[in-house]
Amino acid sequence: MVATRSAEAAPLTIFCSSSGTELSLCHQAVQTWTAKTGQEVRVIALPSDWGTVLPLYRQLLPAAHPAADILILDSTWIGTLAPLLLDIPPADDDRGIQPGLFQVGGRRVALPWYRDIGLLFYRRDLLERYHMPVPTHWDELERTAAFIQSAERQAGRPVWGYVWQGRTTESLVCNVLEWDASENPVEADGTVKNSLPGLQHALMRAAHWVGTVSPPGVLNYDEENARGIFQSGQAVFMRNWVYAWALANNPDSPVSGKIGVAPLPRDATSSATGMDGTVYLGIARNTEHAAEALSLLRFLTSGSTERHQALAGGYIPARTDLLDDPEVRRAIPILDTIRPALSSLELRPVAQTGVDYPRVSWMMANRFKDVLRTPGVTQQALTELVSDLQRLALLGQWSRQSPFRSSSSSLIERQQP
Repeated sequence: MVATRSAEAAPLTIFCSSSGTELSLCHQAVQTWTAKTGQEVRVIALPSDWGTVLPLYRQLLPAAHPAADILILDSTWIGTLAPLLLDIPPADDDRGIQPGLFQVGGRRVALPWYRDIGLLFYRRDLLERYHMPVPTHWDELERTAAFIQSAERQAGRPVWGYVWQGRTTESLVCNVLEWDASENPVEADGTVKNSLPGLQHALMRAAHWVGTVSPPGVLNYDEENARGIFQSGQAVFMRNWVYAWALANNPDSPVSGKIGVAPLPRDATSSATGMDGTVYLGIARNTEHAAEALSLLRFLTSGSTERHQALAGGYIPARTDLLDDPEVRRAIPILDTIRPALSSLELRPVAQTGVDYPRVSWMMANRFKDVLRTPGVTQQALTELVSDLQRLALLGQWSRQSPFRSSSSSLIERQQP
């Protein structure tokens, strides 16, 4: 139990997402904790481009007096930042958290704040108008998107068939790996596959989407660009994260009450349908307020706070008992639909590549973009990707073939309850 501190004490600092709803919920939770403890907290909004956040953290966290005590963390950053994060002692109620504390080399360094998953959003009214089912395979999505796009345009209602995230960031990596979830370039044991025929097929199919069922500018879209097109009524389908559901159903949204959500389509060889996007919280190793920061961290990831986030913002709780809470299920009506997908998530190769994952992601994103821009270089680009990853695996000691790899070196794991 942390002793109450006076309001004159040096404030804690927390970095939160700049997303409007998430930032508001962060402020609300912090204010509630401050009212209970008397400890002031300064909330700082991170840049909207998450691609700039990891370099920012790398710059700030080694300082003797870091600029933040508590940090919002994408799961893909934790392996790299682990040496700069404080150990989180276990608690009795950790058993009710899924996917559990994030561990690096046996150290617990991050707690899940909320869960997320890539989903297919669709215009329910348009599917009903043309008597078409929700697609469950990618080829089916392409055909349905093309048909409705053509029919709507002929009726004087210009729409695009499908919007997604093609900007050269982690978002593109998520999209591509979802297109063929059975062919992650890096195996679970760290082995890099020698060839990627499934990804080659998926990338060439997606390259055909650009300018046909997807806008030419989709290769520069992030999540908000895609949501803007879909929410304004200009797209039939969209790939996005859970947060888009509540925003698209706001009373002032042109598509409010007209949309549905489903697991992403899949290929016949895969059961996974959406990328795991769990968001975590951690504490700076050099914080001068470790006890207070841990108290706030535990409050932010508590059942009461996660329940409020679910009710007010539609965020999926990491605490599994809340998934059966009647009020949470009413607040997130898509929960029953997407719950099966939460048990068959696609994972990026974070655990097996460890601290090298940011470089792995950069390599994948750039090679994938090469193919989407110029489909004629598909084979060459993927061959170069395999070579790049194999060299990095040997240097980074995470390949099974690496002469430096220890048989007991599991760099990163998620502790299961």
